[in-house]
Amino acid sequence: MPFGGKQRKAMASDREPVVLGVWDGHEAGVALVAGGHLVFALSEERPSRRKRHSGFPHLALVRALAYADARGLVVTDVAVAGRRGRAPLRLLESWYSASSPHRDPLSWPSRVVAGWENRLGSLVALRDIETLAGLAPVAWRLKSALGRLPTMRTVAHHDAHAFAALLCPGDSESRVLTWDAYGEGLSGTLRSAADPDRILRCLGVESSPAALYGAVTVALGFREGDEGKVMGLAARGEPDRVLGRFRALMDGADGIPSLRRPLSRGDIDALVAGTASQDVAAGLQAFTEESVVSAVRAMIGTPARPVRLRLAGGLFANIRVNQALATLPGIEGVRVFPAMGDGGLAAGAAAWVWRRLTGTGVEPLGDVFLGTGFDREALVRAAEASGLPFKRVADPGVAAADWLARGAVVARYCGRDEFGPRALGNRSILFSPRRPELAERVNAALERDDFMPFGPAVEAGASVGLWRPLSEGTDLQTMTVAVDALPALADGCPVAVHRDGTSRPQVVASEVAPGFAGILRAFRERTGLPALINTSFNLHGEPIVHTPAQAVQTFRQAGFEVLYLDDLEIRRPDALA
Repeated sequence: MPFGGKQRKAMASDREPVVLGVWDGHEAGVALVAGGHLVFALSEERPSRRKRHSGFPHLALVRALAYADARGLVVTDVAVAGRRGRAPLRLLESWYSASSPHRDPLSWPSRVVAGWENRLGSLVALRDIETLAGLAPVAWRLKSALGRLPTMRTVAHHDAHAFAALLCPGDSESRVLTWDAYGEGLSGTLRSAADPDRILRCLGVESSPAALYGAVTVALGFREGDEGKVMGLAARGEPDRVLGRFRALMDGADGIPSLRRPLSRGDIDALVAGTASQDVAAGLQAFTEESVVSAVRAMIGTPARPVRLRLAGGLFANIRVNQALATLPGIEGVRVFPAMGDGGLAAGAAAWVWRRLTGTGVEPLGDVFLGTGFDREALVRAAEASGLPFKRVADPGVAAADWLARGAVVARYCGRDEFGPRALGNRSILFSPRRPELAERVNAALERDDFMPFGPAVEAGASVGLWRPLSEGTDLQTMTVAVDALPALADGCPVAVHRDGTSRPQVVASEVAPGFAGILRAFRERTGLPALINTSFNLHGEPIVHTPAQAVQTFRQAGFEVLYLDDLEIRRPDALA
């Protein structure tokens, strides 16, 4: 079934609100809810070109307002994600925005910021004043952009995550679980979809595997935000060599992980010292899966009938954790909000305010192509500026499949930006899953680490027998859940399977992404292969391309054979000569 199974409405009626969601922290972004649908969502990093952008989303806001203006939508209300603890960073906007988003979570500035935010809730005399002080600079920036100031409401961090998770399909019996490093004194919450305003269970900041994962990531020489690299590296290691060390850090007597004492850089450095990085990564990954599974079992217990999990929060960027949850008894499916980290807070905040205004929830997502699209003139200008031969093709899907079957690496840029960290066909680099030499070439061109796995894209209906089935209702359309590959995938498409035998597939429904599904179908007809490798269209350390000009620049720099800007085929003269 397509992700949500419904197409979003383009416009709200005159009597309905139009809610602008804003998040101005780490992974800043904006969103629009109108007509009961999430109609626009964009992370600031795409237009700013600063990965995991921190600070007010000036450029994304301009694009959101342009989208609204083109459709006659007038913003009536603003939902600001982050209720407490934001004032210092908003008042120091220039410094905060200019500082590197790749911070050591255990450095003294990070600890000061986290301590202020997490302890503010207990300071009754100060917290409301701090909230108002934090709203003032946001109001000024919004008024500058809008020419007026609509009604503003603040939304608590984990409320925003929860209402983002509710944008995933699921019935009223679903459980909504949020979990990340921290947010306003909590690391997680558990709720029922039937009454999402009531928190059934809170997790304190001491119960955060995500915080531990981030700290170890930095200790291993990676940057904060590179936790996915550690997860990829874990496949090469032996977890049992260090698993006991991680267990010693936390007490899980009641099934919920809890740090025995606050993490320190010295503790983490001692934990990883003298041990191969891949073994540390493997032990960390195993411990994280173990902790999360234990906690979910303790919180949910034995439900009377199987329940679906709807998930949001940075912890659920970990696809192996999501796979472990999808295999639990009593779980009928796992759905992860595609922008699961803080980049999804703007959308969740807008959905929270919409519910307050209308008494109804926002409809589940129909697709995740929610960002900016560019008109044909912009595509033609970029093609002309490329200095390379280009032409219009009647069927770009068939043309792309022909090149892919011949062994080309094809870049694809079309439609609107995907929302979230995964490229899902609109901003993608594609190549055959049977050609290891192509994987090596792409890694070199994009400066990817060779231990990072590639994910396969598979047309819906063609995935039977490729991987071990997960619980019914688990969504595989947005590359958020790992699977165990079966021989048909491992042998026929070796590049699509990681060293540990898992894969991170994207199941492509023709109702959701007809153009991309057409490429997969045509490639299968030509080669008999059920999958294509789909990786994000960006160089190492850069955000996914946003404009046609950026697509052309990245294509030229990477040296691939063919680029499709919608139906414009740009080809290197020496392509497969």
